[in-house]
Amino acid sequence: MDSRRQSKMASLLQQTMASILQKNAVNFIGSGVLVSITKVITSPDLSVAKFYVSVFGNEEPQLTVDILNSTSYEWRRHLGNELRNNLRKVPEIEFFVDDSMEYAQKMNKIFKDLNEDK
Repeated sequence: MDSRRQSKMASLLQQTMASILQKNAVNFIGSGVLVSITKVITSPDLSVAKFYVSVFGNEEPQLTVDILNSTSYEWRRHLGNELRNNLRKVPEIEFFVDDSMEYAQKMNKIFKDLNEDK
C-alpha cells in the first residue's frame, strides 16, 4: 500500500511528465505517435519512479517504450528542470507498457463469446 507521500509524488510526477511528453515526444519518438501516462508507481524512498504508458499510433508499443527508456536521462533532466523547487532529488525513471486496455478488451471479448454460446 502506498503512503500518502508516495501517492502525492506519483500524482505530481504523472502530471509533470505528461506535460513534458506532450511538448517533447516528437523529438524523440516521432510524429503520429501518442504516448499517454496511465499510472506512476514510486518506490518507498522515492528514488525510483515507474511510468506505465499507453502508446497509440504505433503497432509495436514496446519499441516506443524502449526508445523512452534509452533516453530516460533526457526525460529525467526535463523532469528535474520542471520540479526543481519541489524535489530534493529527481527519481530514476523507468517506462513500461501498460497493457490494461488490451486485457480489458480481451476479457470483454471472452465474456461476449460466453454469452453468445448460451
